[in-house]
Order: sequence, then structure tokens, then C-alpha cells
Amino acid sequence: MEELLNRSLEIPHVRSKQSRMASPRSSALYLADEFAGGPPEAFIDDHEFCHLHPLPEGSIHLTLPFILLEEVVRLGWGERHPIAKAGILTTLVTVYAPRDCQELTAVLGLIAQSCQFAQGKLQVLHRGQQCQPEAW
Repeated sequence: MEELLNRSLEIPHVRSKQSRMASPRSSALYLADEFAGGPPEAFIDDHEFCHLHPLPEGSIHLTLPFILLEEVVRLGWGERHPIAKAGILTTLVTVYAPRDCQELTAVLGLIAQSCQFAQGKLQVLHRGQQCQPEAW
């Protein structure tokens, strides 16, 4: 998890601190005010968009637009967080701990997508929703 945290901090504008929403040893990934332009559902707490649980659990909780969240679940990389299942923060997903270098790279990509969502650079799309060309 140390390598995942270190590589996550290489994503532009990402900072780390202790999470207020997870165990004391968890590391929150967050954005400074000037970069946190995403919708409210892109954040777990304040400008935190992701937190990493230490081993042995090692799971990652992050927010994703619905279409990406559904794909993570479909592929078996994670599951909807219990809070999301309760309808509170429906964009929250639990991603399973990476077991090897290939999975680490995939999880890092999901963290980067969550960061983009928190910056307001990804739209929350629902299944069947069409992109509007004029919005490009």
C-alpha cells in the first residue's frame, strides 16, 4: 500500500493526510480548494476523494461517476460501498487491494479517474445517457 500511496501522490494536485472518515492509519487523498471543482458527490469528506486502508485490509474507498463505478463492480475489481448501497453517497466504491504490479497499475488508474471526477473533469453519466456533441 505504501507504493500505491506514493504513486498516487505523483498525480498532479493530490495531497495526503489522515482520513477523518476511516481508521486512524488510513491515508486520505484530497485536493486543495483551488483544484476541488467537482460535484459534491465526488467527495467523501471535505475535498477527500479517496482513502487507502492499511494492510491487512488494504482496500481503497473512492468516488467514481456511476458508469465507471458500475464497470468496476461488473469486472469484479470492487463493490459498492455499504454507504452507497444505503443511498447516501451513491458514487462511493470499495476497490479491492492490488495483489501484483498489474493490479497496482489498474487501481492507480481508478484513483486518477476519481481525482479527475473531484476536479470536475469527468461527468456523472448514467447508463443509457447520451453524450451531447455540443458539450465537447
